[in-house]
Amino acid sequence: MLKGILIAVSEALLLEQTLTRENLPWVEIKRQETADFLMALERLGAEKGEVLCLVETDREEKIALDLGFFCVGYLNPTLPEERLNGCRILLEGFQEIDKSFLQNVHTRALGLPVLIAETKRLLIREMTLSDLDQINALYREEPSVTLSPELALDRREEEEKIKAYIAYMYGLYQFGMWVVIEKKSRKMIGRAGFGIADYLDLTEIDMGYLIGKKYRRQGYGEEACRAALSYGRQVLDFPGVSAYIDQENAGSLRLIEKLGFRQERSFDYRERHLCRYYLEFER
Repeated sequence: MLKGILIAVSEALLLEQTLTRENLPWVEIKRQETADFLMALERLGAEKGEVLCLVETDREEKIALDLGFFCVGYLNPTLPEERLNGCRILLEGFQEIDKSFLQNVHTRALGLPVLIAETKRLLIREMTLSDLDQINALYREEPSVTLSPELALDRREEEEKIKAYIAYMYGLYQFGMWVVIEKKSRKMIGRAGFGIADYLDLTEIDMGYLIGKKYRRQGYGEEACRAALSYGRQVLDFPGVSAYIDQENAGSLRLIEKLGFRQERSFDYRERHLCRYYLEFER
């Protein structure tokens, strides 16, 4: 659990105001010395693994990492020579940084998946390395489906690709393809979430989903997709999302239309006949 933020950057007033308003404790570190980091931690009354340390110089980063802190870097435009290669994530500003965002960064730093949504029957969360075998089994049921970014590699490559996906897709974009868990059995039954589509002459956020054969025709796909769409609208603040559906997949076409998507166009792509659907969120 995240208990506080150590702030060792300049021009962080906006962030400090947000953290104060949202009741997340923070302490400003004004000097780049080891003792100052430790004193700030003591003021928070937390352990090293319970805080994030926000830094803007390589020297601050080294001190924080040597002490065992999880680091978040701020790319200060007045300090272009700083690299901050050891930070969990790099920020260009603080306009959209809040308690929820920082809690998610901390959860991932601990090696835990962020819970995206909970419905009556399902949990939707980020994937972890331990999900790899179940993900492989799910996609092998549907060899024509290309939603998974982890397949067709040897085991080591698969694991490295998942690590990179967690770090860069979840970490930078705050979304991706998540896993769908049936609460009753605690088993993974599918995946749902968002990717970045470039089928046409535009790049956009699109929805993807897949439910295991054993769990179809029970409303799980709709339940998972509605939860993901709610997260996209309320948390990620998407203006809308697209969906690309194979014209021969009657079940997916029915579901996507039931979710409120409207068909925009159809086209051929690598010997597949696809339909582009779009759902605009109401504001």
